[in-house]
Amino acid sequence: MNYPKSITFFLILWLWNSILFSQEESLLLLFPKQIQWINPSITAAYGDSSLGLQLDSQWLGVKDAPKQQSIYYESKNVLKKINWGGVIRNRSRFSENSLQFFLQSSIPIQLATDVLLHLGLQAGGDFFQLNFDYLRSVDGVQIDPLLQKQSRFIPNLGTGIYLKYKNYSLQFSLPRLLERYALKKTPEIFLPDRLYFFSALQWEQTYYSIYSFFTLELQCHNLGWNPFNIQLKGSYHSTFGNIFMGINSSKNIGFGFQLHAKQVLTLGYAFQFPLFTNSDLKLNNHSISLRFNLKNSTKNKPIL
Repeated sequence: MNYPKSITFFLILWLWNSILFSQEESLLLLFPKQIQWINPSITAAYGDSSLGLQLDSQWLGVKDAPKQQSIYYESKNVLKKINWGGVIRNRSRFSENSLQFFLQSSIPIQLATDVLLHLGLQAGGDFFQLNFDYLRSVDGVQIDPLLQKQSRFIPNLGTGIYLKYKNYSLQFSLPRLLERYALKKTPEIFLPDRLYFFSALQWEQTYYSIYSFFTLELQCHNLGWNPFNIQLKGSYHSTFGNIFMGINSSKNIGFGFQLHAKQVLTLGYAFQFPLFTNSDLKLNNHSISLRFNLKNSTKNKPIL
């Protein structure tokens, strides 16, 4: 076996997957429910009980490019003062596949007349798999132990807060409190050597009535390989639908909308693309959102 060639090949593959991870985590989070897996405190914080589906597809035209499918559920319980929910995320990008699941809870606490605090906690894990079957034609791959099929299950915890005061709101969460050491057959679980966090500050301005308002939101987060990402998002909400526009420090810009159908079904679509690129690849991202409102106690109120 040619060890220098094998080592070089492995380093290139590791770098390529790192770039893919960075590309995924630089997604513009235009839809409010795209961050439920990041911050459990927003579970049922925006409205009634609901069931939703999020689909993301990147780099159209590239085989095995990053894709993500998420199913979330949230149950609002006013009497017991606790909300429950869950998220299942399936992610795939080239040789990597990951299935994550989280059980979530959110406790609303009325601190004052105009101050509402939500405390959130989530627990779950990640079924992580590396599969290099499509590289079998490369010399040395079949017998290289570093490039054999690998499977892991990594348990994880997360926590977050959502604070609302009049027309301002603040979010902060730590979505990944555990880390993995994946160079061994049995991975070790320990605290990460970096801080994975998400934060958001939002301002809301009402127009004409409470059913028509504009929001401006600043997000700062470190969710993956990117050490730090900043996003600015503006949105307009009405009883008929929502319009979104955002830009982030990774030089991506995005537009999206959501349409409400009789306060039962919300259908959304978002399109993201880089402002500047030297690549011939279509580094675009398409997102589709479906949300079913399971209760209708907030009749005629805009759905976020």
